[in-house]
Parts: sequence; C-alpha cells; structure tokens
Amino acid sequence: MELKEIVAFYADKTEKGKEIDLKNLSKDELFRSQVIKAVLEQIKGKPQACVLIPAYRSNNTHLGKLINELALTLQVRTLVTGEVENIKHLHHSNIKEVVLIKQSFRVGHELAKQIAAIKAYGCKVSVLCLISHSRERLEQFAKENEVEIAALVSTDEF
Repeated sequence: MELKEIVAFYADKTEKGKEIDLKNLSKDELFRSQVIKAVLEQIKGKPQACVLIPAYRSNNTHLGKLINELALTLQVRTLVTGEVENIKHLHHSNIKEVVLIKQSFRVGHELAKQIAAIKAYGCKVSVLCLISHSRERLEQFAKENEVEIAALVSTDEF
C-alpha cells in the first residue's frame, strides 16, 4: 500500500478541507515504516545533518512512536525533538545543517518562524512534511522562504 493510500484512509472531508486523524495515523505501523524510509532517504546525502521534529511535546504524543523508531536507526546521528531552541542546547554545537520534519503543512506560519530561527543559528535548513494540504501552497512557501521543502503526501492529490 502506498503512503498516499494510507493517509487517505485516515482522512475526513470537513468544511476546512481534508482533516487527517493524526493520532490514529501515527499508530499505523506501515505508515511509520514508510515515513522512516522517506526520512532516511532525505538525510542520505546529509549524514551530518541534525533531524529536528518540533511536533513532539509532552502533551502531544502522536509522533512519539515514530520518533522512537527513528532514533533506533543508526543512520540518524543527531535527533532533536520539541522546540527549535533545543538545537542550541546540544553539546556538540557544530551542527551546520538541519532537516526539519513537520507533521503537516497547511499555511506555514509556524514553520516560517521555525525556519528563521534555525537560519539564525547559522544552519542550513531543509524541510520534510509528512502531509501537505496543498502542493501548490507548499511550493509557493518554499520560494517565499528560500528553503528546500518536500511533502510525502499532499491531500489535494487524493
């Protein structure tokens, strides 16, 4: 089953567009395994990059299992969760590149702030969104913010 089909299974159409049940999607083992493969493919050419997953906070455990599984791979050297500011708390602050993993992308207000903060730390940043609500909006955002960005699935494509 393709990643797009898995996400579509957890989607409901609402007045705001397609809404994804992230809580149950994150429990899907096939989804997690395919996301991990995609993340590892993204960082293959960036072995020194820090992987940042800002969606994980103590009150939001949707991605907890995915984060733990990703942490167990030997390919991810540095994995940071929570606020972007956690990057500066790393003991080996020689991080020059960050791959930011976003749960979903709709308009990008928070993402723009996160990208700016990472750039302010002197790091190059690229973004991998698990789900985008609009491929066109995502591409426009990338141009506006001068950042490399990709989405594994866009809900406007199913």
